[in-house]
Amino acid sequence: MFERKTTDSVTETERGQIGIQKGRKKWILTAALAVAVGIGAVIGANGGLGNVYAAEEVGNVQKGIITVSGKGELQASPDVAYINVGVETRAATAKEAQANNATKFAALQKVLFEKNKLATKDVKTTNFNVQPQYTYNEKDGTNKVTGYVATHSIQITSRELTTIGQLLDQLSTAGANRMEGVQFDTEKQDQYELQALEKAMANAKSKAETLAKAAGKQVKEVVNVTQTSAGSVPIYNNRAMAESAQSSADGAGSVLQTGEITLSAHVQVTYEMQ
Repeated sequence: MFERKTTDSVTETERGQIGIQKGRKKWILTAALAVAVGIGAVIGANGGLGNVYAAEEVGNVQKGIITVSGKGELQASPDVAYINVGVETRAATAKEAQANNATKFAALQKVLFEKNKLATKDVKTTNFNVQPQYTYNEKDGTNKVTGYVATHSIQITSRELTTIGQLLDQLSTAGANRMEGVQFDTEKQDQYELQALEKAMANAKSKAETLAKAAGKQVKEVVNVTQTSAGSVPIYNNRAMAESAQSSADGAGSVLQTGEITLSAHVQVTYEMQ
């Protein structure tokens, strides 16, 4: 005899599985409620989740930070000149080229130390060499030594700016055949840099006050300052050297215009506004 199982009859195993499933549903529901309650508590404490982010943004606005750049610039008259000249000699041998060049250089030294009374510390050698000269043979593709060239260049520091032209003429007459340029500069870099920095800070403050006023605020105090650059632009007068050599040959005196040096400083300043 077979026993018929109806849909209403449930075995013990099936009852256990149903109980587990109900328990899982209950646990999931409880956890979900807990999370919902937690989120509600956070939202309630902060007046809504959107206000949490708004509070952070408002904090930055209330701090009122503004960063600007400032530039300071001034003009100054040069007080020192750096003159670059030299002698160059060509000869059949290296020994002859160097010896003849040494004779020419001795004449320059007399002009510098005896005639113009310059200090030895104000004259320094910047280049000294003896090199062979070559001629290229197109037939066999070889280079042949045809002679040697000796060079001795110096840099002269002079603070007598009104007599620079006269000094150049004297050096040219004495045998200087390499006129490499004159640079007018200042030995008061530190002093002028401080003045330029003061102007840069004043410029930065003026910018900050203008921006703060436009925003309906006032500049309160400096939070941070960074010096981004500072320096001067020296005046180079290479053309004057060539003119000096020509005027010396013509019998006319050389006259150099010193002009003015531009000194500048740049800063970046962060201010707090209120």
